Amino acid sequence: MASQGRYYRNCRRILRLHYRKFKLNSEAECADPVVYVCRHRNAIGPMACLCVLPLGVRPWAFAPFMDPAACREHLANYTFPVAQKKNPIFSRALAAVLGPLFAWLVCSTGAIPVYRNSLKVRETYQQSIKALEEGDRLVIFPDVNYAEKTGETGALYEGFLLLEQLWNRKNGGHIQFVPVNASVTNKTLTIGRAVSFPGEKPYREEKDQIVKRLAASLDDMAEKYGA
Repeated sequence: MASQGRYYRNCRRILRLHYRKFKLNSEAECADPVVYVCRHRNAIGPMACLCVLPLGVRPWAFAPFMDPAACREHLANYTFPVAQKKNPIFSRALAAVLGPLFAWLVCSTGAIPVYRNSLKVRETYQQSIKALEEGDRLVIFPDVNYAEKTGETGALYEGFLLLEQLWNRKNGGHIQFVPVNASVTNKTLTIGRAVSFPGEKPYREEKDQIVKRLAASLDDMAEKYGA
């Protein structure tokens, strides 16, 4: 299993002071290989998952967030001035300080880089399958509208489901895609019931149904446990 760095572990201890009241719930046990699927909610999902889930769960992360220079530019040009509507000059100064520290933290979590619009995306899947084979569990935040803070799931990117096809071809069996709900109102992180491919039809025919089931599960959990 991949090791997670001391920097992440120390940051996790500090951040858990904020999440110390969060209770971890589980609706059902699930066997490996497991990919947790949680809503992003403008960083609420990643923060809750990486602070409350057991150590050893590895996130998918946007590749620029794992490079200090690229991370600094993304924070300076989008995250702070656009998403958080901060002053451009202040955004660049803040990014210069936080960019390298944030990139270091993301790398320290054992994150698997996600490459958009690049052939390097193959590396994302290769590293993911290797991690699952080694017994690691993954957590993915596939919201199209990742800044949405309500309990509505909305559309999900489907690309992560390709892990099922790659795993099945190489190892047989099926991945357990497990919905996770982070509730700020009720201070809970709830692991739902696994959704898996039946394997009765070709992957392409089952994929659409699986993403609909995951979205429905996330919506149901948000309604049941709170957003």
